[in-house]
Amino acid sequence: MLVVGCVATWGLFTAFLMPEAATATFLGMLAPLVVGVGTVLLVEHTARTDLERLTASLAVAFFAKVLFYGGYVGVVVGLLKVEPIPFVASFTAYFVVLQFTEALCFKTIFTGTGQSAASH
Repeated sequence: MLVVGCVATWGLFTAFLMPEAATATFLGMLAPLVVGVGTVLLVEHTARTDLERLTASLAVAFFAKVLFYGGYVGVVVGLLKVEPIPFVASFTAYFVVLQFTEALCFKTIFTGTGQSAASH
């Protein structure tokens, strides 16, 4: 659902509002989307298999994200010479929306985990 929603909004935005910024806005969407999906999958897996390791896994993931995002922005803007304003606007918008979506996914996962743990 996350992938479809992101690609659909990116496609509509670039088709109707800024076709000249398609590459920059796509690259702005790509990293937050990949990281968001990866984080949700990590949390789902860890919650199912080893709930006690979840905090440690999220701490490691947080530092990995910081390094990845810093490198990604540097490569896209510095090496690929993508237009910075549409890239940053897209990156920021998708980052914020996907962080919120991750939080909702986590709430669902943790509510389900808490109920299944309470029933045992």
